[in-house]
Amino acid sequence: MIIVLGFPRRPTGFSIGNSRRRLQRKLLLRRFVGNADVKLIEFGRPYDWQGLGGQLSGINADVLVCYAFPTLIPQSLLGGFPKGGVNLHPALLPHYRGPNPFHRLAVDGQHAVHGGVTLHRMSAGFDDGDILGQVPFGEADWVSKQVLIASAAAAMRMLVSEGVPAYCKGLLPGVPQPAGDFIWARLEPEHMMVSPAMPIDHVRLLWHVLGLIPGIYLAIGERKVRLGFQIRRLGPPTGEAPILRWGAAEFDLADGRVLHLTYNRGLKRLVKAQAMFTRTPSAKGRLEMRLFGQTKTAHDQYE
Repeated sequence: MIIVLGFPRRPTGFSIGNSRRRLQRKLLLRRFVGNADVKLIEFGRPYDWQGLGGQLSGINADVLVCYAFPTLIPQSLLGGFPKGGVNLHPALLPHYRGPNPFHRLAVDGQHAVHGGVTLHRMSAGFDDGDILGQVPFGEADWVSKQVLIASAAAAMRMLVSEGVPAYCKGLLPGVPQPAGDFIWARLEPEHMMVSPAMPIDHVRLLWHVLGLIPGIYLAIGERKVRLGFQIRRLGPPTGEAPILRWGAAEFDLADGRVLHLTYNRGLKRLVKAQAMFTRTPSAKGRLEMRLFGQTKTAHDQYE
């Protein structure tokens, strides 16, 4: 059984947009689970946890596996599973707990230090349960949006296929998260602004991670202009003010003057079409999984 967020708009009648989204979900489900009989539940605000618990009561599952759910799942629901719940968090906990870890990792330039995926037990607090396993990322996993998505999917597959069964068998107790004052990964409007003090590579990273959603912006006069991808580097910084013309923005960064397309619907469609025909390098063999607190039996099982 798979639970997905319900659509934010609930029309009273037929909705072409929601019908299209449901079809996309069904196609994705068939792509990843084939012809297996998997029930798909749409669950959205206002959250009826008691009703959801009733739907889940007969599935006889050991554990609930969660990713990217926007609110805490109550302990009353997790208690319906013998092993409770585990969550996949896209950062190396305890660093960058919170709702926007990938975004904040890129903004802070900590993507190659604390970037990755953590499997942890779910608790009464946000992202603070015992750590069961982690898959760290390196610079190679952030070269494009497509590569980042593929690496995250590969890391989650490793953790779910190996870490979760070991946890359910009692072979992977995990380790408590250390106490400390760690960055809370929430994206604020100022994090989306491009500054002339930023290096070119950092702005390129921001475009890969934030560019389509929620976007990156440059202040030109009194305007906030949304940027697309970089067309080319024009040369060293000139000290001149940014220039906006013909659907492009020219501006100085710390190590050069660059030309970026500005963002519009046409660019959005172009980027999505390009992603469909671009072959993403496989993350297989590049990623390494670390399991925490595993017993000797579990270690031997996965050698």
